[in-house]
Amino acid sequence: MKVYTMYFSPTGGTERVARILSGAFGVRAESVELLWQGAALPTLESEDVCVVAVPAYGGRVPFLAAENLSRLEGNGAAAVLAVSFGNRAIDDTMLELRDLLVARGFRVLAGVEAVTEHSLARCYGSGRPSDEDEVELIEFGTRIAAKWKSGDRKEPPIPGNRPYREVKYAPMSPVVSDACIGCRRCARGCPVKAIPEHDVRIVDAERCFSCMHCVKVCPTGARSNAPEACAALRERLAERCATRKENKIYL
Repeated sequence: MKVYTMYFSPTGGTERVARILSGAFGVRAESVELLWQGAALPTLESEDVCVVAVPAYGGRVPFLAAENLSRLEGNGAAAVLAVSFGNRAIDDTMLELRDLLVARGFRVLAGVEAVTEHSLARCYGSGRPSDEDEVELIEFGTRIAAKWKSGDRKEPPIPGNRPYREVKYAPMSPVVSDACIGCRRCARGCPVKAIPEHDVRIVDAERCFSCMHCVKVCPTGARSNAPEACAALRERLAERCATRKENKIYL
């Protein structure tokens, strides 16, 4: 048996969730980053387990993650679905992820909803997953691993609706301050090549899907969300994100 940790994690929160869950299987997991177009994918066997983690983007699976997963051959391997969200809701993300993986030959073992810091309106889910969240996610992982070891392969009920909700991204391209040193890490790290290396202050708004990976990798903090756009987003989300959401397991 091999354990794989597959994640689409532009800012790191989703990767952390995936690693916590996969750690419960007691086997060194192999990592697969789904952020890049044409990502290298492993050859799977029926006894393998894959923790597949994505963030909810407008209540759906991010399109780059979906493109990579559509090339993956499950060959009967077990999938643990992990969906992170910024304290609003996952909507149809987990169900879409389930359908993508089942169509590729996976068997769904379990599902997990995990609250992480919102990548755009960072006041929502701030500091999460917290130490308390980590303890809970470890417990989730332990329960999932126990199910696997028991031989129980029954698929749990997965939340969501078909047809999935319409994709409604709220494009919010980062702005650049004078702290920029022109290192081009943002341009080289942009998964959709929305930042030209010859002028990293330019962002192609038609390509940018607000993943905020460029903000994460900037060594000087020169890239950030536009203050006015952030304020408007916080106001739109205020009512739906006001209450602290909990992590959930589907087993």
